[in-house]
Amino acid sequence: FPYIDTLKILEKWGPGCQFYGNGSAEDLDDLEKRCARGERFLALFCEFPGNPLLKCPDLRRIRALADQFDFAVVVDETIGNFLNIHVLPHADVIVSSLTKVFSGDSNVMGGSSILNPSGRFYKRLKEIMGLEYEDNYWAEDALFMERNSRDFIARIARMNRNAEVICDCLKASRYVKDVYYPKYSSTRSFYDQYRTPAGGYGGLLSVTFRTRLEAIAFYDALETAKGPSLGTNFTLSCPYTLLAHYTELSWAAQYGVEPELVRMSIGLEDAAALCSAVERALAAVAQVELS
Repeated sequence: FPYIDTLKILEKWGPGCQFYGNGSAEDLDDLEKRCARGERFLALFCEFPGNPLLKCPDLRRIRALADQFDFAVVVDETIGNFLNIHVLPHADVIVSSLTKVFSGDSNVMGGSSILNPSGRFYKRLKEIMGLEYEDNYWAEDALFMERNSRDFIARIARMNRNAEVICDCLKASRYVKDVYYPKYSSTRSFYDQYRTPAGGYGGLLSVTFRTRLEAIAFYDALETAKGPSLGTNFTLSCPYTLLAHYTELSWAAQYGVEPELVRMSIGLEDAAALCSAVERALAAVAQVELS
């Protein structure tokens, strides 16, 4: 299940798309059957891991299907990031939002696109980029992006550790229904295939509760910054589904994205302080149960 704009852009521009919202083996079975019947696809777009359920697709199988049926594989690794995962060998193009954790300071925007030089489409894509690419990145933005990225390695390591601490805190609570994080996902094996030797599981997680009122109590009491972005140096929380899919809540729910889901992008704060903030929010959930 991808970030909303990835899907909407593909639906609104170009020849259209076939959406596989679960990214499951059954979805890939269907894709393989379509291709075997002669249906053609230009490219498969996926996130690694996805947003907000943090599930990972089977990239090795996707790569095999792409080679067999001649389509490109485009992977958005923004949430995993290239310090935690190395997916280039099984992708033709890797894209990433540098606005997020690569910068971290929330004062500059940018993005990157990397072509796999060993990919079958590299020569053609390189030629097209040479013809169409326009370098209009503002000089001061480039300066701020470079400056912000200097401690990227240290920040990622700390965010990885902090996120695991928060996951453990949430998973220990009887008020929590589910915690979505690559380490605890049913698709962890796919993530681990691409995890770097020093890599962790990232700084993004989602949590759900048993009732709507409990989710509201948790979010309202959660003492973090509130907003829809991710990868900031400070912890940032949001009612993700309500913000991203407010007009299509039932559609999102059929893919397991619950309306009351709370997404947390974990920052660089002291881990104990973050855990205390989460515990206070969980205490607010307990009050809902008592009332």
